[in-house]
Amino acid sequence: HKALSEAFADHGRTGDLERAYLALVWGIPQRPTGTIDAALGRAADRVRRAVVPESRDDARHAVTHFSVVERFGEAQQAFATASLVECRLETGRTHQIRVHMAHIGHPVIGDPDYGQAFRTKANRLPEPLKTKVKAFPRQALHAWLLEFEHPTTHLTMRFEAPIPGDMEELVGDFRKL
Repeated sequence: HKALSEAFADHGRTGDLERAYLALVWGIPQRPTGTIDAALGRAADRVRRAVVPESRDDARHAVTHFSVVERFGEAQQAFATASLVECRLETGRTHQIRVHMAHIGHPVIGDPDYGQAFRTKANRLPEPLKTKVKAFPRQALHAWLLEFEHPTTHLTMRFEAPIPGDMEELVGDFRKL
């Protein structure tokens, strides 16, 4: 238990832990892969996080590696575009993916805290996708992979979870753009 707790507390920096997420985000990142290395700290409201200077007292080092899995709507400039992005965490800070993706201009669809400025992008979508995006009840973010070394057997334990139905349906609707 102690070794496993240490691996999770280390956030995978020693390589004993791997976590991957899928996020449906607004827009299409300029590069198909990238690394966001930006410290996180408390935002003004104390519940949210924000990218802050490393010199700030509450700054915590945070690194997210991303790769674009699929692009939606780029051929039709009249519509809002979106991407399905895989995010792999080098660190594990509160709201890290949500803050980092918003920081580079691609907030997670359905994120009420870090994607507020993009809510009106749904108005540019054709029906019925417009209505579905506005009604999506949560962030379009899914933890699909967890891998770590078992502390006693030293075997690699790998757990994968398929995208939940509601998010898969939303991704499918974006594919129709």
